[in-house]
Order: sequence, then C-alpha cells, then structure tokens
Amino acid sequence: MKSRILATGMILAALMGSASAQDLVKFHGVTAQGGPTAQMFPIFMAQEQGFYEDEGLDVVLNYSKGSSDAARQLAAGNVDWGIFSSAATMQTVQRGFPLKSIMQIYYPDTFDIVVPADSDIQTMADMAGKTIGLSDLAGGEVPMTRASIVETGLKEGSDVKMVVAGEGDPTTIRSFTEGRIQAYAGAKRDLLLIPAQGIPTRSITPEAIARFPGDALSVRAETFESDPELLVKFVRATLKGWAWGMENDAEAFELLKTKYAAASLGDNPVAPEFWELVKSYYTAPESVTQHGTFLPEAWDFYMTYLQLGEGEQQALAGPVDLSTVLTDDVVVKAWTGLDVASAQ
Repeated sequence: MKSRILATGMILAALMGSASAQDLVKFHGVTAQGGPTAQMFPIFMAQEQGFYEDEGLDVVLNYSKGSSDAARQLAAGNVDWGIFSSAATMQTVQRGFPLKSIMQIYYPDTFDIVVPADSDIQTMADMAGKTIGLSDLAGGEVPMTRASIVETGLKEGSDVKMVVAGEGDPTTIRSFTEGRIQAYAGAKRDLLLIPAQGIPTRSITPEAIARFPGDALSVRAETFESDPELLVKFVRATLKGWAWGMENDAEAFELLKTKYAAASLGDNPVAPEFWELVKSYYTAPESVTQHGTFLPEAWDFYMTYLQLGEGEQQALAGPVDLSTVLTDDVVVKAWTGLDVASAQ
C-alpha cells in the first residue's frame, strides 16, 4: 500500500490557484458523523492546506445524527452536499428525492457486529432470542445489521431485538456486563473502544456483508445539472486533501491529535490503531484506477440485501436504478491532468 500512497504527492502541486476571501463560493455540506472524526481527514487536510480556497471555495463541514439524518438535510436543501451511507442514498432516491452520488468516499463498509471474545455466540445464527446494541437506530449500522439478520434467516423483533446501547463508551460496557445486550453493532471506530475498556471482542458479521460499499459523496440532482464545474473543483480539492494526508500520514495524524483531538481520539491508546483503520477505508481496491470512482457491483449487491425481509426490516421496497444515481463524471474530470496511475 505504501508504494501506492507515496506517489500521491505528485498531484499536490497541480492546479493550484488562489482566490480572495470575498470571491469564495460557499459550498457547505454535512456528514453522517455526529462530530469531528479522522474519517473526514481529506476535508480537514484540504481546509488546512488551502486546497478549497485555491479552487475559490468556502467549504464548511456540518455534522448530523447519522446517515438518515444527513440524507434528509441534503434532500431538504439545508446543505449543498453530503457524505453518508450507500443505503441512505438509495432509500432517499426511492422516496422521491433525486440524488447524484459523485464520489466514493470509503471503499469498504465501516460497520461491524461484535460479541465478547469469550461469548458462546459464534455466528449471527446464534443470536436467536438475543439482543444487539447499536449506537443509533437511525445510523448507517442499522441497514447493515438488518441485512445481517436476514442473511442468517432470522427475523428482527421476534428473533433478534435491537436497542440503543451507547457508542462503544461506558454505556455499551454496562449493557454487556448487565446482560442487556449480547452483541453490539456500530462504527469500527466505536468498536475499537470496547476492548480498551476490558471487553475483548470478535466479529460475527456474515462474510457476505463485508462486500457492502462504504459512504459516498452525494449532491442533489439539480446541483449536478446546474453547476458541474463547481463539483469538479470541490472533488479535486478533496482528492488533494486525501493525497496529502495519505502521503504525509504522520504529519496528518499529529495535526488530527492536536487541532482535531476529538476527531482522532486524542491521547486515547487506540488512537494510532484508529488512524490505521481510517487509512484502510481510503485505500481503494486494485481494480480502481482512479481513486473516488465507484464499484457499481458492490452497490448492486447491497441493494439486493436491502430488499429482503418484511416491514421495517425491508430497507428498500424495490430496486433503484443505480445508473441514474452513480456517476464517475466528476471524479474523472477532477483527475484530468493528474498522474492518476502512479497515485493509485
């Protein structure tokens, strides 16, 4: 991976312009994250290095209560762009709010389901009659958890219950020790915190679920149609932030630990492990020749699972035409003139 990352520095000197503060175009967005997190490091680094300003943009990152909330904010026009789960993207489109996903942010899904290492539970099938804790019933882990339940042939509610049980914090630990939950589903960042508090864990997420795609950058269809050049500028600066952070990972991590302490877990002993995890999210598969482009087959695979089950367990009432949702046009134009082969 290192050889693929080192060459990203070759793009950082490219396409550097400048703009005065009064000329900057406001382009504000929202993430599924509830607060600053190292998972948004490309945006933080692009802000710190002035890449957005170089493109004439005033970029502000806002936070939300999860993927569903972030998608609602974008659909309502409260923000110009959003980063949230692929499930929330497809659900929002199916509800009649046209979105365009213009960049894959994380390649792998960032959620997992774990049990205490000494638990008798070996697979999701063993969760019959038991309870799974989650950080938020509106978060991106919910569709993943429901898909995992369906994959095992169980039913939510009658077989497996889901309850809110903290964010890998003392609430989660108490929920385990008091027997309120027997498994926990959440962001891998939150899962790192559990062993550090005395409960070693292991994953029981079905193997197929690991193929689900991670979060994507989306805009309203009207924005995509009305100002494509603005989107190219934004994505180009974000790619520069990604490249800078991946190449200068030690410096980026130090910046996150100081100026963005909450984002990197600060002095928490698992902070370095979290940073390594985050970098893995941003390492594309070998089949990807231009970072940020989509793997439609991963989305299609996830969409199949989202249509399984009944009632609330069925996240999608039917298929979504992904050809109208996913587009690589913006990323490809953003990479124009850059040494993409060596950067990958």
